Amino acid sequence: MGFKMPRRSHCKSRAGCSECKRRHIKCDESRPACGNCSISSRRCSFLLSQPNLPTVGEEPAASPSPSPLLPQSDTSTPSHCYSPISPNNELSTIQDVNMTHLELFHHSSTSNFDLTPLTENPDKSISQSMVIETALSYPFLMNEMLAFAALHLAHLKPEKAQFYKHHAFGLQTHALSIFNREMTKVTRENCVAILMFTWFMTLHTLCESTESPDIPSFLDRFVHYMQLHRGVRAVTGADWEMMLESKMGFVLRESMRLVGHAAPGYHTVEMKQCIQKSETLRDDEKSTCTDGLERIQWFLNKVDGPEEKDPSLVATFLSMIAWPVIIDADFLRLVSERTPEALLVLSYYAIPLHLCRNIWVIGGAGQLLIRSVRMHLDEKWHKWLDWPETMMDNMSSGSFTAPS
Repeated sequence: MGFKMPRRSHCKSRAGCSECKRRHIKCDESRPACGNCSISSRRCSFLLSQPNLPTVGEEPAASPSPSPLLPQSDTSTPSHCYSPISPNNELSTIQDVNMTHLELFHHSSTSNFDLTPLTENPDKSISQSMVIETALSYPFLMNEMLAFAALHLAHLKPEKAQFYKHHAFGLQTHALSIFNREMTKVTRENCVAILMFTWFMTLHTLCESTESPDIPSFLDRFVHYMQLHRGVRAVTGADWEMMLESKMGFVLRESMRLVGHAAPGYHTVEMKQCIQKSETLRDDEKSTCTDGLERIQWFLNKVDGPEEKDPSLVATFLSMIAWPVIIDADFLRLVSERTPEALLVLSYYAIPLHLCRNIWVIGGAGQLLIRSVRMHLDEKWHKWLDWPETMMDNMSSGSFTAPS
């Protein structure tokens, strides 16, 4: 059962997408695609600068003249000189050093971005040197890595947040443009770069989804993040074994192990019964919602089960990241259509999100999600949100020990 927002009078959005202009509705101008197009599954013109994830077997497209790794210097009147050493004795322009980009590169080299490690095994951790080495060979990864560094510095230095966010947006735009132009085929050589790129891009989008105080629109922004994250599965699904054998293969195996199977438990029994009794869902849609719920159950067993044991932050973070990838793709359609049962399942996902709230890219996403879900549901469904909200309140009050 879909949910459709009524049309409202509005001022013109001059920077809106072409689809919203064609439909004469206000565009929220969110990226990578606007909220209206995400909800209605339309092709947003903003996606022209989004990554067209490559498929295995396609030949690389001919690339136009290569773009520079980084945009030109930020100075309004950059000085330059000419080098006598260039092919065919032609003079080549040497640009000024861009000090902002060097600052971002230095931050990328010396910081782990205050992120949780992707493994509890130090021998298998992904080092910053490995990320840097890969980025030096792939300009789309370099630009997104620097964009993420700018986003992190905006968090660390709130007095300069606007400055760093401006660079984060610009560098991400460059990264997407280069990715679209150059990455048309997954190979053993580039698969690690693609995985790192999607990792940074996903966290970047998740962080940006929590920045707006507009709670009703948060659900659209969050679905947008999940859709982008599922793009990883679209790429890797074609040649999964190649990804598993890569340097990041252990991360994929561990995350899929955590949520790759449905777990039994009493927390979701009544919710599953509610789904099965639905008179509006098809049988396959019931299975989609139930499966998504069961893949959260393992976490609920850990924090509130007969053998209660708080999961480590690494396990919680990995499962939180892996869940949008492992669930059925049709689940996002049901959420976008505001199907009540799917929204209720999504509210349970707010629990692992909330336990990771001290990770800066997540912050208040859990609370924002459950509040947004409540606003999009008819009051008769609100009773199903009481238990997830109680669990989150207990976490906030200290009833649960934060994992470490």
